[in-house]
Amino acid sequence: MSTDRLTIVLDRLLPGDPDAGWPAAGALGLADKARQMAAERGDADRLAGIVAALPADFDDVSEAGQVAALKALEADQPDAFDLLILYAYGVYYTDPRVRDVVEARTGYPNRPPQPEGYELPPFDERLLDKVKQRPPFWRRP
Repeated sequence: MSTDRLTIVLDRLLPGDPDAGWPAAGALGLADKARQMAAERGDADRLAGIVAALPADFDDVSEAGQVAALKALEADQPDAFDLLILYAYGVYYTDPRVRDVVEARTGYPNRPPQPEGYELPPFDERLLDKVKQRPPFWRRP
């Protein structure tokens, strides 16, 4: 059975620490969630292209070889690597199972910050009064 390449990438970027209770990102089955998040932000093709552009033998080499390929990507294409990190961390740290670990280790409750999170006061429109009174500072077309 072949493992999804993005799952392998997630496991190399966030390998977890079983002794401390941190699960590996790929083992959580987050690859599809990362693809969905990328699609929602218009990055689906870019994410897929970055993963596909890894060396042809990426899936079959050792973990050390996979890490080396990702380090090479980081050095050669930092923007592409940043995109991988964005989606890897995005899906990992919003996953309820990881938030359970965060809660157990820090006491921070396992819930998203909004709408049940921080209480925000109603926005005071008066804060914009000075800005609204200023004439436009841009050029009209």
